[in-house]
Amino acid sequence: MSPLKQVIASGIVVALFYAPNAYAALPSHFGDKVEAALACRSDWSTAWWRDYFRKYLDAPIRVWGEAEWFNGKNAQLAGNQAQEVFVNTPESGALMVGVLINSPVDTVRKNIESRLGFTFVELPGPYPRYLSKFGSVLVRVSEEQTKWYCARWNLGNRP
Repeated sequence: MSPLKQVIASGIVVALFYAPNAYAALPSHFGDKVEAALACRSDWSTAWWRDYFRKYLDAPIRVWGEAEWFNGKNAQLAGNQAQEVFVNTPESGALMVGVLINSPVDTVRKNIESRLGFTFVELPGPYPRYLSKFGSVLVRVSEEQTKWYCARWNLGNRP
């Protein structure tokens, strides 16, 4: 190998070694844990999810709407690819974990129902919203974007 190619190859190896873990694979438990929370089938706290997302998804990409938003690193959640994930801020008074998916709500709904084995019913209102018996919610954000979340409100009896 020529000296120039050796320098370039060495530089790539060093850059990959020191690069932030933005390209690191998510842990094998990531999808299961997040799916359980989104389906409202787990007990959790805001602090726990904030720490979990910071550990595996790095720092939030923004704080908006009383939530911290993280790059979803294309995590697969019940057959849907996560664009972004979010958790409420401590000041919000909610206990909320959610994900933004770049797919139509009907597609997201069918994927969740077939993979996780529960159904959603459509709620009346000005825009498409769906609710599971566990309290999991799907909201059509746009023709090609869906928000899936679980929310609880802090009544002073939870961390």
